[in-house]
Amino acid sequence: MGGCDGESTNVCIRFFINLVRWLPVVFVAAIVGWAYYAYVYQLVFLAVESIPLRIIYLLVFHILLLLFVASYYQTIFAPLHKPPQEFYITRECTDELNESSEDSQQSEILQRFVHLQGLPVRVRAFEGGVRYCPKCKCIKPDRSHHCSICSQCVRKFDHHCPWVNTCVSFHNYKFFILFLGYGFTLCLWGALTDLPYFIEFWQNNSVNNRVVFGQFNVVFLFFVSSMFCLSLGCLFFYHLLLTGRNRTTLESFRPPIFTHGPDKRAYDMGVSRNYRQVFGSNPILWLLPIYSSNGDGINFPSRLESFEAVRLLDCTDEDEDDEDFFNRIV
Repeated sequence: MGGCDGESTNVCIRFFINLVRWLPVVFVAAIVGWAYYAYVYQLVFLAVESIPLRIIYLLVFHILLLLFVASYYQTIFAPLHKPPQEFYITRECTDELNESSEDSQQSEILQRFVHLQGLPVRVRAFEGGVRYCPKCKCIKPDRSHHCSICSQCVRKFDHHCPWVNTCVSFHNYKFFILFLGYGFTLCLWGALTDLPYFIEFWQNNSVNNRVVFGQFNVVFLFFVSSMFCLSLGCLFFYHLLLTGRNRTTLESFRPPIFTHGPDKRAYDMGVSRNYRQVFGSNPILWLLPIYSSNGDGINFPSRLESFEAVRLLDCTDEDEDDEDFFNRIV
C-alpha cells in the first residue's frame, strides 16, 4: 500500500510540474488575446477614423499575427528528435561500463563502441574522451546535449526555453527565429501605429475621462508593445548573429572541444552556408513557418574537414603538432 501511495504521489507531482511548465505559454496566449482586443477594437475601430487606414492597419496586423502564431505553434509542437538508435550502447557495453572501475577503462570501452559502430563524432568531453550520457545510455552526437527538463538528449541543443515549454534545437530552431522575428515586427507595428493616438490621448483627455471611457487599453497597448518589441528584438538579432556564425547559445558560452582543443568557429562555413543550414536551400520557404532546414542534426560540415585535408598535403614541418598547425591555418 505504501508503495502504491508513493507512486501515486510521484505521478501527481509530475503532473503538477508539467502543468506549471505550461503557465508561461498560457501567459503569452493571454497577452496575445488581450492585445488583439485592444488593437482591433479599442484602437482601430474606436480611435482610427479613416476607413482606408483601418483596412491597412487590420490587414498588416492580421498577416503578422498569423505568421507569429504559426511560428510559435511550430516552435512548441515540433517533435524533439532523439539520437539515432545506433548511438545507444548495447547491453554488453553497459555491463562492461558497470564492471570497470577506472575512468580510463570506461573511456576505452566507449571509444571502442564508437569505432565499431562507425559513429560520426568529433566533439570531445572536457577530459578529452567520448561524450556519453549515462541517463540516456547513449553516445552524444556532435552538438547534442542532455536536457534535464525534457529528460532526453536533444540534437543540436541550443537552450531550453520556458516560454515555449520545450528545447530550442535542430528541428525547431528556424521556427524559433521566425517566432522572435514576427513577434518583434508585430510589436513594432503595434507600437508605431498606436503612438499617434497614445500621444493624442494624453494631450486631450483628463485622467477621469481615460478611465471612464476605457481608453486605458490604448495606453497600455503602447507600453506592452514597446516592452516586448525591445526584448524580442534583442533576442531576435542575437540569434541572427549566432546563426550567421553557426553557433548555438550553449556553444557561444562553452565552445565545443575537439582533439586540437576548444574551437568556437568549428562549424562556421560562411554566413550564406550557415543561414542555409537553418532556413534551407529554397528562399521561398525562408520566411514561412514550414520546416526547410538542411541536414539531419547528426552530421555537420565543419572547418575541421578543410583542416584535415590541408594537413595531409602539408608535410614540410614534421615537428609541428596538430594544434600549432590548426592555429596557423586559421
